[in-house]
Amino acid sequence: MLKEIKFLCKLYDISPNPRVGQHFLISEKILKVEVECAEITEDDVVLDIGAGFGYLTEMLAKKAKKVYAVEKDPKIAEVFRWRLGSFIKQGKVDLIIADVLKISFSRDITKVVSNPPYHIISDIIIKVLKELFTLNTFKLAVMILQKEYAERLLAGPGDKNWGRIGACFRYFADGEIVLHVPNDAFWPQPEVDSVLVRFWPIRMKHIIDFNTYEKTTAILFTAARRTLRKVLTHYLRHKDVDIKYVIEEIKRKVDINKRVRSLTVKEIEEIGFIFKEMGII
Repeated sequence: MLKEIKFLCKLYDISPNPRVGQHFLISEKILKVEVECAEITEDDVVLDIGAGFGYLTEMLAKKAKKVYAVEKDPKIAEVFRWRLGSFIKQGKVDLIIADVLKISFSRDITKVVSNPPYHIISDIIIKVLKELFTLNTFKLAVMILQKEYAERLLAGPGDKNWGRIGACFRYFADGEIVLHVPNDAFWPQPEVDSVLVRFWPIRMKHIIDFNTYEKTTAILFTAARRTLRKVLTHYLRHKDVDIKYVIEEIKRKVDINKRVRSLTVKEIEEIGFIFKEMGII
């Protein structure tokens, strides 16, 4: 696969740019594991973000009902169109040449299987969670992510990696790391370690909307190691409110002597609900 990719790059005058996440996965074994983890059926409509030359998309298209493949680079998309032209003609693959952050995802997507660019991964994950994980028909996402980021994404309350990223993720989903992906599985090789991650929706009733929840995490996790009482006191000093009254109201729902990094999603929601009710955010 590496020889073919290098040949295609030379033929189409493409120089992979690692600064924008252009690391091609060259391990057919890893690609197969990724597709197997997604448990694709002929009823699935799959989204592939950062589709590259289409090797992953090709495997998905052989199993799925349809694949939406998003690729921003027009030169790379040209190679994709050449390689997967027959799938495109059949309507099995829809190639979208665009910035993934500037498009709306189709509501018929049931799974995401993707090796997205690392440099904008937080924005991609939040977009996927907000637009797809909220759909009743959505089932599963399988992605290769930077190891350090994945550990923060999948962390839970009390973990050393528990922070805004994990708290926002847990509002929508749960997940697991499936396996380590070695650096030499990519070309050019990234400087960071990677892992294959599998995650799925958690459909629970929330007392606040995600925007309010996200703003609350931004406030609380400015000092994750400090107690909730200290973080609240510091933040509320800059607001035109009765600090003692607000803290007392929060105290009814949450132990304010807990450290922020130990707060659960439910507790963060309770705080966000009070903030919103009092017009603090």
